[in-house]
Amino acid sequence: MLAICHTKRRKFKIKTELESSFVVKKMLLNENIKEPSFRNKHSLAIRIWHWFTFIIISGSLLTVLLAKYFFSVRDSIPQIQNELKRIGGAIIDNQAKTIAKLYCDKIWDWHTYLGYGLSILFLFRIILEFFQPHDQKFLRSIKNAKKYFYKPIGNKNNTMHYLLVKYIYVGFYIVLGIMIFTGLFMAFSDNNPDLKAIRHIMKNIHSVGLYFILIFIIVHIGGILLAEKDKKNKGVVSDMINGGE
Repeated sequence: MLAICHTKRRKFKIKTELESSFVVKKMLLNENIKEPSFRNKHSLAIRIWHWFTFIIISGSLLTVLLAKYFFSVRDSIPQIQNELKRIGGAIIDNQAKTIAKLYCDKIWDWHTYLGYGLSILFLFRIILEFFQPHDQKFLRSIKNAKKYFYKPIGNKNNTMHYLLVKYIYVGFYIVLGIMIFTGLFMAFSDNNPDLKAIRHIMKNIHSVGLYFILIFIIVHIGGILLAEKDKKNKGVVSDMINGGE
């Protein structure tokens, strides 16, 4: 008797689950969700944010390149001494180091100023998400893509690719936020000896984050070049300039 009741309950549970699954699939079919596409409309605000962020990140990376490899203090000391020797002058190591550090510090100052600008743009992007048109919200696009993925007639491969790209963007925003936080911490704790140990940790995190940003830029540009060669996605750069159709 107990076995019969258990079997009936199990059948009822399976039937309920199947009915629920059918209802969900029917709702997804009836819901008007378009297939995710990289050809999207972009508001004027998001386009301005995108290109200013691109310029500032590029400028910030350029300052790192200049400060570390072209105007590094260690490499500049012998160059300064040799140049002065060539014109008949002389200078000791400490004096040459002071001059070299002066130029290097100027470059890092520009890096800090660009960091302040990037911080403002990052905050602007967070606020902008609340005021974007409903169909242009970043989180909404991910949510709709996930819904479309579970539609029985959805294009699984294309949607998986779209979601992968969006999750890469999520990773970029997280790393960018960490970079900004660590950068601001270093900028405002520079003259505080009590925070020297923490500042060293923040500096290491900031340096590691730089490589993730570089990887993202390479992947992002590579993805755009591939998209422009694809008939379906051709025009993504134009959309970010003109706003899309």
